[in-house]
Amino acid sequence: MLKKTKKAGKEKEENLEKQKKEGENQNKILKTFLILGGIVILFALGYYFYAQTQIHIEYKQINFEMTRIGNITFYETRTLANSSEGSPFGFRLRTNPNDLKSIPFDDVENFRLLKLNGYGYSNNTFDCEGDGVIAMANLQRLFSEIGMNLVRDSNATCDPQGRYNYFYLKYGNETAIREVGSHCYNIVIKGNDAKCEILPATEKLMVEMYSRYLDLSK
Repeated sequence: MLKKTKKAGKEKEENLEKQKKEGENQNKILKTFLILGGIVILFALGYYFYAQTQIHIEYKQINFEMTRIGNITFYETRTLANSSEGSPFGFRLRTNPNDLKSIPFDDVENFRLLKLNGYGYSNNTFDCEGDGVIAMANLQRLFSEIGMNLVRDSNATCDPQGRYNYFYLKYGNETAIREVGSHCYNIVIKGNDAKCEILPATEKLMVEMYSRYLDLSK
């Protein structure tokens, strides 16, 4: 009888130990599952927020939204201004606004919007796979919406009295907007007539113009 009691007690102890180990294993599995689940959720949230930052971009207090038309990616303004005629307007960029941040613009804090604006360029076509035509058309449209004139004049130069803005397009080693006189700027474009960065250069100017116009419209 005593042996049976001891045997039963031993079996009970073994069962309890077995249950304990099974419980510990289940807890480990559950813990691993929760950790992996948490990693997956964090990854999904991280990817979601990253995707949102690529779709919705803020630069110079202007909100842009990435859209696609066919195979072309655009960044469209969601912050609208009223044109000189009172109707709301915006514009589209082909350059990611985040990439425009790295393009230098000399003394941009003192850049001013003036009624009269002229531009010229060296003996180049600035065709750049058709980008030149798009760049200048977009720039002309923005000047018009703001109520300013942009005129090409091959004989014009910087005005010593700064009565108008003058922009001179030229090729260089880096894309930048360089101040060379009073309200006078070289729009330096990296590349050549076959392929160049005329869109990033002119779109940098467009963003600065639009931002300044929004400030003046408040």
